[in-house]
Amino acid sequence: MSTRVPARLERRAGQDRTATVEALRARLRGMQQGAPQHAAPRLEESAPAGLEEVVRRLRSGAAHSIESRGLALVCMGAAMPPGAWGAIVGMPDLGIEAARDLGVPIERVALVPHPGRSWLDVVASLAEAMPVVLAASPGPVTPTDAARLAARLRQASSTLLVAGAWPNAATVVRSVRAEWQGLADGDGRLAAGSLLVEAASGGAPSIARIPIGGDGAAAEAGADAGADEHGGQLLHQPAA
Repeated sequence: MSTRVPARLERRAGQDRTATVEALRARLRGMQQGAPQHAAPRLEESAPAGLEEVVRRLRSGAAHSIESRGLALVCMGAAMPPGAWGAIVGMPDLGIEAARDLGVPIERVALVPHPGRSWLDVVASLAEAMPVVLAASPGPVTPTDAARLAARLRQASSTLLVAGAWPNAATVVRSVRAEWQGLADGDGRLAAGSLLVEAASGGAPSIARIPIGGDGAAAEAGADAGADEHGGQLLHQPAA
């Protein structure tokens, strides 16, 4: 069970964006105590087989575009250094149990479901404190803003995984094909499956087949309104 962070970072009209980001940084400083330092993404021992080459391409100090949220969660779970904290930004309907089933150590993940107009600053601040940050694409981002964030990622040696399109992404990861088993049994449940994944970062793309559990992957498509009650540290919540 998680601890709800007693901080109300509200997004009211006219709110001082700098104050919001500074409050977030103060909360992060407390979470950082005793946490491992930044490290290059590495494959967790419990990660699905087939991810080695994908994770190798998700180098630190850069932003990477992941085609879908489910695939991005798989990559995040595999890339987080053992014992380190990560963050998920802009996913208010995240299915917590499904994220855990996809390999995310949700008990060591800070949740910022509503970054608001401070998206770039919030992501940059999290990257300064955590080695891996996963964020839903905020929509169109200018190359200038992307380059500015890339500079901060390099300085922090942090890895940003964007679920969606991103300008000049260091790596683009997409699923080529999904295969599922279980529906033929007649109970309407997906027992297991696999994703054929392509990771391109210059040169020949890497192809990997990633096995995933059916229930978790299927549930990820749904919403979990009680996310902060099931795991994760809620750092930023909607305005009252």
